[in-house]
Amino acid sequence: MLHGWVVRLGFEQYVVVGSSVLDFHLKCGNLVDARCVFSNMSSKDSAVWNLMISGSGRAGFYADALNYFRGMLNEGKKMDSMMIPSILNACGGEGDLIKGKEIHGQVVKSFIFDGDVAIGNSLIDMYAKCGCLHDSEKVFRNMRELNLITWTTMISCYGVHGKGEDSLALFKKMRDCGFKPNYVTLTAALSSCSHSGLIDQGRRIFNSISFDYGLEPSVEHYACMVDLLGRFGYLEEAIALVKNMKPATTASVWGALLAGCMMHKNVAIGEIAALQLFGLEPRNSSNYIALCSIYDSLSIRDGVSLIRAKMRKLGLVKTPGCSWITIQGKIHKFYQGDHSHPQSLELHEMLDRIIQASV
Repeated sequence: MLHGWVVRLGFEQYVVVGSSVLDFHLKCGNLVDARCVFSNMSSKDSAVWNLMISGSGRAGFYADALNYFRGMLNEGKKMDSMMIPSILNACGGEGDLIKGKEIHGQVVKSFIFDGDVAIGNSLIDMYAKCGCLHDSEKVFRNMRELNLITWTTMISCYGVHGKGEDSLALFKKMRDCGFKPNYVTLTAALSSCSHSGLIDQGRRIFNSISFDYGLEPSVEHYACMVDLLGRFGYLEEAIALVKNMKPATTASVWGALLAGCMMHKNVAIGEIAALQLFGLEPRNSSNYIALCSIYDSLSIRDGVSLIRAKMRKLGLVKTPGCSWITIQGKIHKFYQGDHSHPQSLELHEMLDRIIQASV
């Protein structure tokens, strides 16, 4: 309604007003109208470009974010310290290591940006997402100033790369340096335990949320803990934890439990988790497929037939698995069972050789 008034009163071309309307649409996740507002703006300053770059990145449209960045440079605009973290986030999300290194090079060359904590944090995150954990460590070690976000980012990076022990060692070092973990830091530490199977350490961290830090465990903490217990077969303990949750149980928690049941072929608890998910996410096909997979692994044919019939009734189909990699600015996508890539034969031959070498 307010956007309509802006148009009627002729205020669209005022940069401040246009920026506010653009920001509103982006924060609401309405990228279609955001693009329309952006394209109709006759004057675009760096703040407007940054809105489109950061908004596209938050929505997961990393390629679009990088395209907006290129468009901004083509118009002769220069990036500022507020924009760099948004661009690095897009580079990390898209896996564009070359562009990320290029931005890092410009940061190093500029004394204005050098030493900016937010940029340093973004560099750590970008390198880790591109698979370059050693570069993340280098940035972390060379930062003159560290804040809680810096520590949390590095803890999370170690965890994602399966280095749980390093993650927890850094978590301890952070506390020794006088930093008190917040909800996000504790989530990163718990997630690290889950990725590395550190069950006892995970239990201690989860219990410390209330006893040591005086915080109420959040849904994210419960989801991490259920995921940790579920991955390693402690499914009875996991469902007891879910039933005793103080916050309302969400799909992420039940989904973690269902994943554990699928891994360990536990049909009794799997059915409980799946039925909850059917109510919370009735059109999420992955939940039906997970339960169907449990039935199939235990040769429960009636269960398989029932779930498949339910999916047909709801018009649900299995989403094919997909992975991709960016090489020299070109995105190569690979779908499960698809051999349409022009180098498919060579890729499979190389993959076979790698598998044989690792056996």
